[in-house]
Amino acid sequence: MNKHLTIGSVMLLLLLILTFLGPLLPVVDNGISQEGARFTDEGIEVPPFPPSAEDPLGSDREGRDVLSLIVAGAKETFMVIFTIVIIRFMVSAVLGIGSFYSKSIRSFLSIWSQLFSFMPPVFFVIFFSGLPFVIFSEHRQIWLIVIIAAVEVGRTGDMIKTSMDYSAEKPFFEAGIVAGCSQWTLFKSYFWPQLRLTIVTNFISDLGRTLFLLAQFAVIGVYLQNAFWSIRGGGVETVNNSFIWPSLFINIHHDVFSAEWVVLSTVSVITFTMITFYLLSSGIRHYYQKKYHQSS
Repeated sequence: MNKHLTIGSVMLLLLLILTFLGPLLPVVDNGISQEGARFTDEGIEVPPFPPSAEDPLGSDREGRDVLSLIVAGAKETFMVIFTIVIIRFMVSAVLGIGSFYSKSIRSFLSIWSQLFSFMPPVFFVIFFSGLPFVIFSEHRQIWLIVIIAAVEVGRTGDMIKTSMDYSAEKPFFEAGIVAGCSQWTLFKSYFWPQLRLTIVTNFISDLGRTLFLLAQFAVIGVYLQNAFWSIRGGGVETVNNSFIWPSLFINIHHDVFSAEWVVLSTVSVITFTMITFYLLSSGIRHYYQKKYHQSS
């Protein structure tokens, strides 16, 4: 029994239920209303409110129900991480496969990989996100999605090329050359089976990796979407206007001491999602490896 694939599939099903059926739950506030104060027998309470029957996971500092925020942000969260990883793998596939056949593309991929490998990706994203044309752009989210995807293209492209190099060293590849197979036939019959497994499993695991990266950005105050609000006395301030899960870390330095339920809820759902993608990736790899050994 493939335990990783089974458990991962069940966890994925739970995430899909949260995403698509969560808004139908009676305890979920789809309007994400703010609550300034509550009158109780003990007096007046101000947010953040602790977990209760009314707010199962408590509220944030604006009086918004945390469970409702998690449900509301599920679709946006998955849309963002899928978009980032799709862009990354599309570019990486072109460069990785092309570098196997072309020295020029191989050199370009090597430069790209080295350029973004001597420092953690978070530093590059912080640098680019701080550029004026990104900060004040109406398409800030698109810019950051492309930047985050591009930072990891070199690593992913190298992985694809390494997979092809591995297949090219096998005896069956030499047999295909001797048999006079065309380049397309060699790619389809000899490279693609192993390459497909590499791309699929790493694509899924990169979803969790990207979500963790977005959480890191949120902790240090870098968000995909920003809005500028006027403040009393003049000037403006930058605020996050997205429901993506890492945005719940906006007050983490205060919440961790006085509203720990916000941090714990957010960390739990992000960790649960990351583990889901890890188990799915591991389970799929194990399934195809077992299938390959049985057929051989």
